[in-house]
Amino acid sequence: MSTPLKASELREKYLRFFESKGHTQFPSGSLVPYDVTGRLDESLLFNGAGMIQFKPYFRGAAKPSHKRLTTAQKCVRTGDIDIVGDLTHLTFFEMLGNFSFGDYFKKEAIALSWEFITDPQWLGLDPRRVSFTIFEEDDEAYEYWAEWLEKEGIDPATRIFRLDEETNYWPAGSFTKGPPGPCGPNSEMFYWTRGEPPSAPYTRDDWIRDEAASRWLEFWNDVFIQFEWQGELRSPSRPQEGYVKTGMPPLPFRSVDTGMGLERTAAVLGGLTSLYDIDIFQPILRQIEEVVGKNEASTKPERPETPGEEALSSLDPSSLPYRYGSDPAKDVATRIIADHIRTAVFCIADGVLPGNSGRGYVLRRLIRRAVLKGQRGLGIRQPFFHHVYEGVVEAMGDHYRELRERREIIVETLRNEEALFRRTLEAGTEVLQRELSLLSHQSESELPGEIAFRLYDTYGFPLEVTKELCAEAGVEVDEVGYEKALGEAQERSRKGTERATVYGGVESNGLDVPPTVFRGYDEPRTVSHIVAVQELPESQSDPSAESKIKSPYSQTVAIALDQTPFYAESGGQVADTGVIAGEGFEGRVVNVTKRNGVFVHEVVVERDERIKDQRPREETIDQGPETPGGEGLSSLDLSSLPSSLPESLQGLEVEARIDFNRRMRIMRNHTATHLLHAALRQVLGKHVTQAGSYVGPDHLRFDFTHGKPMTPEEVARVEFIVNEQALWNAPVRVYADVPIDEARARGAMALFGEKYGDRVRMIEIADFSRELCGGTHLRSTGEIGLFKITSESSAASGVRRIEAVTGEGAYAWVLEQTGLFYEAASRLRTSPRDVLQAIDRLQDQVRDERRKREKAETALARGDSGGTAETQEIKGVFLWTRKFEGVDPKVAASAVDDAVAQNPNLVALCAVVGERIQLICKAGPAAVAKGAHAGNLIKQAAPIVGGGGGGRPEFATAGGKDASKVDAALAAASAFLDAML
Repeated sequence: MSTPLKASELREKYLRFFESKGHTQFPSGSLVPYDVTGRLDESLLFNGAGMIQFKPYFRGAAKPSHKRLTTAQKCVRTGDIDIVGDLTHLTFFEMLGNFSFGDYFKKEAIALSWEFITDPQWLGLDPRRVSFTIFEEDDEAYEYWAEWLEKEGIDPATRIFRLDEETNYWPAGSFTKGPPGPCGPNSEMFYWTRGEPPSAPYTRDDWIRDEAASRWLEFWNDVFIQFEWQGELRSPSRPQEGYVKTGMPPLPFRSVDTGMGLERTAAVLGGLTSLYDIDIFQPILRQIEEVVGKNEASTKPERPETPGEEALSSLDPSSLPYRYGSDPAKDVATRIIADHIRTAVFCIADGVLPGNSGRGYVLRRLIRRAVLKGQRGLGIRQPFFHHVYEGVVEAMGDHYRELRERREIIVETLRNEEALFRRTLEAGTEVLQRELSLLSHQSESELPGEIAFRLYDTYGFPLEVTKELCAEAGVEVDEVGYEKALGEAQERSRKGTERATVYGGVESNGLDVPPTVFRGYDEPRTVSHIVAVQELPESQSDPSAESKIKSPYSQTVAIALDQTPFYAESGGQVADTGVIAGEGFEGRVVNVTKRNGVFVHEVVVERDERIKDQRPREETIDQGPETPGGEGLSSLDLSSLPSSLPESLQGLEVEARIDFNRRMRIMRNHTATHLLHAALRQVLGKHVTQAGSYVGPDHLRFDFTHGKPMTPEEVARVEFIVNEQALWNAPVRVYADVPIDEARARGAMALFGEKYGDRVRMIEIADFSRELCGGTHLRSTGEIGLFKITSESSAASGVRRIEAVTGEGAYAWVLEQTGLFYEAASRLRTSPRDVLQAIDRLQDQVRDERRKREKAETALARGDSGGTAETQEIKGVFLWTRKFEGVDPKVAASAVDDAVAQNPNLVALCAVVGERIQLICKAGPAAVAKGAHAGNLIKQAAPIVGGGGGGRPEFATAGGKDASKVDAALAAASAFLDAML
């Protein structure tokens, strides 16, 4: 190709080509691995391949609306974080894919691949410069590729090569080793990158040699999923030993799964040796250069003031002191920042926030690594990472609109996390210096590996930084121990990449249980039919369900209906409860979950005249809390429902009736969360986005992104706005089936990190709030009643939490608080209107008593009572010791200060005996000059009283447990001091 192919151009061509071949463009799945049914794939940390969201389609657990799909999927793979910075590794990348679910197969897939590769309208590659590998037993794939090569006059033997299952079967090695699940051969496509392509004769060995030398570079992979690998664990007690194959029958239908890495392919086909040279990275690299330029300009002597935001945009790029490609060391740091900013921005846009575990841990590690490279590699002194976001938006914001839509939360999260890290980094430096000081006192010359890793993991210190600082102190680092700890952390990052999890978390509803029709938006009761039922053992039913009612039967059953008014727990809103009753049968619904479109009702049987053996419960259970858990239903196998007991209920016509009063309380809280969300954005800023919620009958909990605690004034303002909206009694309008683009154009907020289809349900409250939401809501805001915030607290780093009550719950809260207020007035023996004055008088009395007590204790400490001070001279230094009993440690410390102030050649040591023992030691400057060291003295004395401690030469403290040994510890001090001098 004459000019390098742009990544954005490749993406557009790929999607347009497959759309022209009858494929429907499907939106990228979230980086949080939800599949097409909305189910979170617990087997993975991140979405790392184009097929992840389509697992239910490949397994037949769900049916696609179109059998041909094409995507540009955003992906994150984190196993190689520590080597990112070279020319070829990325943590974030895009995977282009085309998929067939029971439609075309191998012949058509290869024909489509050939056309896209060679047709001048698309990639227009020279057929002589491409080659293909296939599974060694796949004669069909060889035949189909050979057909196209022969039409170009190319000998297939020089361009098609058979390789084993480790490279050309998917999952790798699964032909013989498994794991159980769908599998099939694949065919990989390669491009010749060096001069003239090879001609005949050209053998498989020649190809392997050239591929190893990077003359052939892979750019596309077609997987032909056609078998169900069956097998058993070789040793159930040792699953790491793998599987024994028992069979590999054909699947009910065959599928195609392809993947073309966008960045890698753009680089390969453009003749580039670095992924960072493709067009999609250029705005990011330019932004980093400008950040470096701003930093250096702000540190020049003639410009003492730090330039504002406008200075960054006004810099002339041609005058920048650093340009990417001019300094190898800085280039590595720049590539790390460029990669990590893409990953961070896309993760935050998909609802991942920095944290200490799981996805949040990986995100925090990436941000900190990038910031550290900016500091140490590029010398950037001021917070900068959030500025680089603009380069990502310029490069990718047109295709991934969520980057622009969620600008405020992305920028705020990056800014807050960097500020937190910079504070943490300072703390880490102090920790390292303290560890080095301890090593010095212990005459040790090696920093333990686990400490070096803790500095890296907690404070962001890479090993090379720790080694550099240790070298300055003459200390080496235990690198073996460090690598061991690092390996364990990397294993956490790689979670979910093992072959056994390829189809993890995918379940089938058997397809013979039809999806449930939900009537609950408009109807509190329906006439329904039981389409499936399964008895739940006591261990499987939900032990925390709110209706642990007294029932004469021991049965709990899971029931699926053809239609239902019961809302299934979803989106933070708890499930409805109520009754299902029919001829001879009645049961109380205690929880509802949704599985692949089927609503599963957990029902405690109250009456069933069809069951002869009605065994009474051995004991009754009192009413439980109103928080359904659903753990039992989450493991229910719907495929077994139709044939499960009791069979007598199958097909029964029933009335399904929700507890409407409870539903109303839930709806009050749910509609209030929408008003709360809008009010928070109005008061705190547009960076506020929902980060989690709980909507139950008694209260609501709302988590939102914000980097600092709200002030009392902000809380009061938000509360006022919500109540104001409730008093307006504005109608709550529901738009049940709106194109998502139209909803966004109207300003609808999408829940942070949620997955949406092409058509959505939008809730609109006047001009105040518009959100995409599948929950149940009130008819108007006036039905909320009173709204009251009961607490504002931290939920996680960068996430705040508000808890509130509405309606009856708010009224009950007011009654409770009023009762407490009147009770307080009674205890203060005053009227409610005079409570504040009574509290002021009581506080004045407490302060007076405290001053009298402190005055008495000070007199005691300086006098002769309460223990006598002993002073002795040791090698020209005076040692003063004393035991205090029942004295505030602050008073004792004051006595020590006074003693040393009167004699700089004094070492004062006291013990305070009370609820706990405390040793306090202070050495005057003259005594320190002669070798006295308060910290070392305390360190030797503290073990005598069963404690430990230490400190600086001039001051130290320690704790203790054994009061009977205090006199011995004070007596031993003279020998300890004598040894120092």
